[in-house]
Amino acid sequence: MMKSVVELNVRSCLASAIVLLTCVSTTAQTAKFHGVSAVQGFSQPARISDVACQLSGVVSSLEVTPGSQVRQGECLVRLDSSVHERRLEQARLAKESQGETRTAQANLAAQRSRLDRLTALRSRNHATDTELEMARRDFELAEASLLRAQENSLQFEAEYERLLAESQQYCIAAPFDGVLIEYQKQPGEYVGPVDPTVCVVADLNQLSVDFLVPRSLRNTIKLEQTVKVFFVEANRKVKGTVYFVSPFPHGETGTYTVKVLIDNLDRSLNAGERCTLETESSSGTTAGQSSP
Repeated sequence: MMKSVVELNVRSCLASAIVLLTCVSTTAQTAKFHGVSAVQGFSQPARISDVACQLSGVVSSLEVTPGSQVRQGECLVRLDSSVHERRLEQARLAKESQGETRTAQANLAAQRSRLDRLTALRSRNHATDTELEMARRDFELAEASLLRAQENSLQFEAEYERLLAESQQYCIAAPFDGVLIEYQKQPGEYVGPVDPTVCVVADLNQLSVDFLVPRSLRNTIKLEQTVKVFFVEANRKVKGTVYFVSPFPHGETGTYTVKVLIDNLDRSLNAGERCTLETESSSGTTAGQSSP
């Protein structure tokens, strides 16, 4: 009985400590300077992509050095396509083959000539109706054979175009302009549906800074609002645009997630840097404070 009471007291103390630490953490993220509330956050690339492969295969080569600038559509990783290239060559030969079509055309011409000759003979009673009917039927079969050959030719062409388009999938391209951060696969490693990611690309032309804004400042921030963001290490203050405001607070801290987009075309600002969001407090108070 005594042991249960002790465990209950310990759990109560731990719960109280967690709540206290949460409140302290939330308050520490907000400072006030001359009536301006500064909320702390960290910068990160506006867009990060885990580039995946649609096909299964073995990595053949890595085309770009990590850290390099890449353009949208630029090949980053090549998969082994030796088997596919052989299939593509077979499809090309089948597409360019004209033997079946020419044979059908020659047969049709011969059957047309035979039908015309028997039609003329029948008009002079030198051929029977049965012979004329057989010639007409053979001519129709020759027409059908030519049509089938032409359809096969179209199918061969479509198969070649399909394989040609599929060839592009063996070259895994950058989804947007950015920087190649790292490779997840190396030459000789297998890429499959269970683990399709081959590399990571980030867009550093724009930075996104995530802030946890206290409830007291929530109503001072609106979507598409222009705000000032101070990069601590760079010692620079820049303007950004609010592009996301959480509609509800975090349950543990009672803060709202606010995301600010900042242009960084000159690459003068770094991702992973501590920042502060400065916003005028309408009530003149900060989180954890009340108006006198």
